Amino acid sequence: MITNNQNLYELLDSGQFEKVRTILNENLVENCNENNTDEILYQLRLYGILIDLGRESFNRNDLKKGIEFYEKNELLFEKVITKESYYYNLANAKEGLAKIFYSENKGVHSIYTSFTEFQEPINLYWMAFKKATPKDSLFHQIIINLSSALMYTNRIIEAIQLLDTVLKVQPNYNQALISRANYLDYLSTVTNCPISIALYTQIYLSYYKGIQSNSIPYEVYQKSLYEMNQKKKIIENQGFSVENLGKELEKTKSEYNELSEFRQFCIDNFLTLNEHAVYCPCIASKTDDIQIGVQNVLFKNSLLPKLELLLNRIKSEFAFARWNYYKSNTERAFDYDVEFSELLEGEIINSKSETLRTSYRICYGILDKIALGICKIYGVDGGNIFFERFWNEKKRKPVLEKQKNIHLNALYSIACDLNTKTGELRHFKNWRNKLEHNLLILKDTSNESPDLLNIYDDPDFVAVIDINEFKEKTIQLLQLTRAAIFSYVYCIRLETITNETSHNKNTIPTISLK
Repeated sequence: MITNNQNLYELLDSGQFEKVRTILNENLVENCNENNTDEILYQLRLYGILIDLGRESFNRNDLKKGIEFYEKNELLFEKVITKESYYYNLANAKEGLAKIFYSENKGVHSIYTSFTEFQEPINLYWMAFKKATPKDSLFHQIIINLSSALMYTNRIIEAIQLLDTVLKVQPNYNQALISRANYLDYLSTVTNCPISIALYTQIYLSYYKGIQSNSIPYEVYQKSLYEMNQKKKIIENQGFSVENLGKELEKTKSEYNELSEFRQFCIDNFLTLNEHAVYCPCIASKTDDIQIGVQNVLFKNSLLPKLELLLNRIKSEFAFARWNYYKSNTERAFDYDVEFSELLEGEIINSKSETLRTSYRICYGILDKIALGICKIYGVDGGNIFFERFWNEKKRKPVLEKQKNIHLNALYSIACDLNTKTGELRHFKNWRNKLEHNLLILKDTSNESPDLLNIYDDPDFVAVIDINEFKEKTIQLLQLTRAAIFSYVYCIRLETITNETSHNKNTIPTISLK
C-alpha cells in the first residue's frame, strides 16, 4: 500500500512517469468493497494521481482508465466525497483527453469538432462550480480549471475573468497568475485588439509574480521566465523601465479612483465593453468603445457598416441592461402609484425588482442579435433566430460547419452552455421563458411567509425564485452576454480584415466613433 502520495507527486513533477505508472498499476483495483470506506478513499486518491499522470504524460490509456473508474462507481462515491469533487476529478480526466486532441490536431477546428472534443469538460466543470461554495477547498481550483477548459474553445474573455475573480481573493495564486499571463498574451495575437504598454506590463507582472514559488513544474517555470523576459524587452524598448512599473500602477489606481462610481462598478464586475478594460482599469477604460474596425487596419467586406450598426444596437441594449442591474442594487425603490391585491404570497414588487427583471430579459435579445450578425456575415438564412439553437438548423449547419474561425467556436460553445436541453447553463433560458411567457415570482425565501392561499402549489403556472439568487444569476448572464459580444466582434473582425496595404474600391476604412 502507498502511504505517502506526496512521493508520487514529486516523481510526477520530476517527469518520472513510467515509475509512477508502475507503482500505481501495482496498487489500483477496478472494483472497491462498497462497505470499506477507507479502501474507497484510498483508490480514489490513486485514480486521481493516475488522471494527473495521464494529463502530464499525454497518455490516453491512463485517462480512460480513470474515467471508467469514476463513471462506473458514481453512486458508490456519493458516500465518501462531495458531488463537486466527483465532477471536478472527472472533468480533469476529460480535459486531459481534450488536451491530447488539441496537441495532436493543430490549427482551427470547425464548431462541431470543437463541441465534440472540448465541450464535455466545460460541462463537468460547470457542474462542479454549481455545487461548490467559496468555502470549499476546491472552489478556486475548479474556477482555474474551468478557465483552462474554456480556452480550448477560445472563450478568452471569460477565462481571463475567471482568473481575475480568483486573484481578487488570492492575489499570489501561482497557477492563476501564470495562466492569466498566457491568456493575455494569446489575446493580443488572435483578436487584433489595440496593443499597449499596459498590456505588456500586465503580462510581465503576472509572470513575475507567478514564478515566485518553488512548487512550479520546471518546464512551466522556464517557459514563463522566457516569456517574462521577452515582455521586459518590449517594455524597455518603448522607453519604460520595469523597475518603475510600480509608479505606473499607482497612476492607474489614481485614474481608476477618478472614474464615476458606476464605471468602477462596471469594471469591478466585468461588465465593460472596452478592450483595454479587460486587463487595466485606467482612464482608457472609461467608456465602452469596442468596435469591429480597428486603427491602421483595412477591411475587405462591404457588410462592415451594417455589422457596425448592429454592434451599436447591441452595445446600447447591453448598456441599458447593465444600467438597470446597477439601479436595482443602488437606488431606492420609488412608488409608481399602483396598488396590488394582498395575497399574502410574499412577492417582491417594486421599481427595483422590475429593473432587475428588465436587465435579465434584455440579455437574450442581445444574444439573438449576435446570431443575426453571424447569419449575415456567413450569408445564411436569418429568419427565426434563437442564439442557443439556430446553429443546427438544416440549411445553416452545412455552411457554419465549413467555417474555421476560433471566435465562432467560442460563440458556439456559449450557445451549447445555454442550450435548454443539454446545456449546463440552461436555467438561464428556462427563467427567461418563464419571465416572458409564464409567471415568475421573486421573493425573499429567507422570510418564510406561509402561502396561505396555496398559490405556489401549481409549478406549471408559477415559478418562485429567491431574489438574491436571481440577482446573482442576472449578473452572471450579463457577464456571459458581454463575453459573447467580444467574441462576436472578434469573429467579424477576423472575417472582414484584409492584408492589403492600399485602399481600393472594395476596401472599407475604419469607422470612427461618434
